[in-house]
Amino acid sequence: MIQRILAAAFVAAALPAAGAQFDSLDALTQDEFHGLSEDLGAAMAYKGVTPATSLGVLGFDVGVEVTDTRVQHSSAFERAGAGGLSDLVVPKLHVYKGLVHGLDLGAFIGGTTQVGATLFGADLRLAVLDDTLATPAVALRLSGTKATGLGDLAVSTAAFDVMVSKRLAFVTPYAGAGTVRIQSRAGGTQLSDETFNRGRVFGGLNLNLAVVNLAFEAEKLGGSTSLSAKLGFRF
Repeated sequence: MIQRILAAAFVAAALPAAGAQFDSLDALTQDEFHGLSEDLGAAMAYKGVTPATSLGVLGFDVGVEVTDTRVQHSSAFERAGAGGLSDLVVPKLHVYKGLVHGLDLGAFIGGTTQVGATLFGADLRLAVLDDTLATPAVALRLSGTKATGLGDLAVSTAAFDVMVSKRLAFVTPYAGAGTVRIQSRAGGTQLSDETFNRGRVFGGLNLNLAVVNLAFEAEKLGGSTSLSAKLGFRF
């Protein structure tokens, strides 16, 4: 995972120009399309890769990030024309800005050349409890993502999460749980739109080493597992 994030640092800001195309969506059954939607939704759902602690009015968190999601329905990707993928790797450029009253605003741009997708996402996080000597930080997060460049396939997600974290010197462990709503549509086919919710849990570790910030996160969304890493600056 470390090697992937270092390699992606050179290309994360560049949008994917080409990749496998979903040019055989009409070959899928409805169940296969549901499985395809689950995998894409798990890979493209918002991953904050950051603690619950508010940044404060002057705070920033900027980093290059990579998420690796295991594909559960490889045969559906192959039948849809995207090849028999075993995982989806999504590099991103991720930015957080602290606002007033415990609010943080986050956004990213990224994508994956494996399926030719460009991905956009944003979130708004509210710290409802400060990280103090006696209490952990607790935050509520709303987020959404949208993918483009998938031809007749449209995928978007929305999520609500509750997060908790505790600063321990330069190390801040965190965890959270929530619900992700996945929506997908296969234009030009007889397939019905897919809209469904999946629960998720996640946990991570943020290391602020003064000159660089490292963050690592593992997530279980439905039956899918994602691993994320971020390299950047947090202050």
